[in-house]
Amino acid sequence: MYISIIVLYVADRERAIAFYTDILGWTKTMDVPMGEDARWVTLAPPEGKAQFTLYLDAEEAGGDTDVILEVDDVEKTAALLAQRGVKFIEPPRREPWGGWAKFEDSEGNALSLHSPAGG
Repeated sequence: MYISIIVLYVADRERAIAFYTDILGWTKTMDVPMGEDARWVTLAPPEGKAQFTLYLDAEEAGGDTDVILEVDDVEKTAALLAQRGVKFIEPPRREPWGGWAKFEDSEGNALSLHSPAGG
């Protein structure tokens, strides 16, 4: 058993798709109609099983998601993302539990980066 899909609220689906595919390098894994004016869009990171589905709801978009993305090295990943224009809310730092940083996506959703202690 594993976590398959996490809902992420967005105000602009196309802008969010561009952020996750063009900036973070994720893959759009599904984009199908779901009735009138609705789409089921999922995105996944490379080598990841869990995916986001982008749920269009401008009122819910933005704020802390409590989503933590595991990376090999927070500092290196943050530097790469910053070069791509990603806004960091909390710059990379080292804690006893590992590397940590927090950034915003195109919709104002806050996501965290973590890397293992000693990594």
